[in-house]
Amino acid sequence: MIKDLDITEIKFLPISQENLVLSLDRLTRFKYPETKYYRVFTDILCKYLLYPKLTKKEIQNLEPSVLKSFIEVIWNDSVYKYTGKISFDPNVNDIVKQDVFDNYNISDALKTLVETNLNISGVLSLLKESADYSDLPINLKYLLKIQENNIDRTVLREKFNLLFPIEKVVLCEGITEEILLPEFARHCGFDFYKNGIKLLGAGGKSQVAKLYCELKEELKIPVFILLDADAKSTADIIEPVLRRCDSIYLIKHGEFEDIFSLNLIKRTINNRYKNICESTISDFRHNDPMTKVLTEFFRVHELGDFQKAEFAKELALNIKYDTDLTEEIRQIVQQIKVFI
Repeated sequence: MIKDLDITEIKFLPISQENLVLSLDRLTRFKYPETKYYRVFTDILCKYLLYPKLTKKEIQNLEPSVLKSFIEVIWNDSVYKYTGKISFDPNVNDIVKQDVFDNYNISDALKTLVETNLNISGVLSLLKESADYSDLPINLKYLLKIQENNIDRTVLREKFNLLFPIEKVVLCEGITEEILLPEFARHCGFDFYKNGIKLLGAGGKSQVAKLYCELKEELKIPVFILLDADAKSTADIIEPVLRRCDSIYLIKHGEFEDIFSLNLIKRTINNRYKNICESTISDFRHNDPMTKVLTEFFRVHELGDFQKAEFAKELALNIKYDTDLTEEIRQIVQQIKVFI
């Protein structure tokens, strides 16, 4: 039935402006294309296609060329309804496709979906009319800047601090690294967003090996893996399958929190809790892991539960001096900067 259907016979509702923007956001996030393209296209057909009415399973079993044709008609007709424009900027489309081809290993079937001709510039024109740029996801800011500036996209990234196009991935264990690594790097003179460094937290050391094994199959770009000293067994799992372009760094002693400057920790606590207590360097100079030391300090001084993420955010606000960056932090940033 579907193979014999004339594409002009399909019946559909126009995609709402809100869903056009949301769909474009989802399609251009840093995520494996098979996941995001099938999700977005399936959602559109389930919600807006009236005839032929298809289930999710039927949609996912469509030939990629047929799915591509359906989406082109529904998306582009919907944009025309709101903008009155049929033509669109091919440069924006080419860059969206190029980002996918540069970053990911994809099948021919998936390539067909990535090459769907969507009126992206029309959706961006809707954004210009209704959205505050500061509230937009960074991937949409990137597309808007591409449309507005006729300059190389790498130069664009550096000029406007846009992250995209992404050059490298840094894979770390958890939330503390996600919050503080970019801040430490910035104070070392290396901005993650200007240099296209995408930071991914695995949600714990037990998940790092699994996530890396997925990334190495999906990605073309290099991956830098940062592990705590006690994650040697994780490194042993990864090293036999490590790509030549990837790299592992094991912290020399302890966890990420153990390589923080004690002066920075002291200043952060004293600024945050100055009306309750005052700490000294000696409070944190112990052989125990720093997370254990801080947990005990918070308990003794009745500061509530020690929360890694909240403390990392406070710490980031208090980085001011060269001495706030320990030698190992500088080494990690330098390794991220130079690895291929």
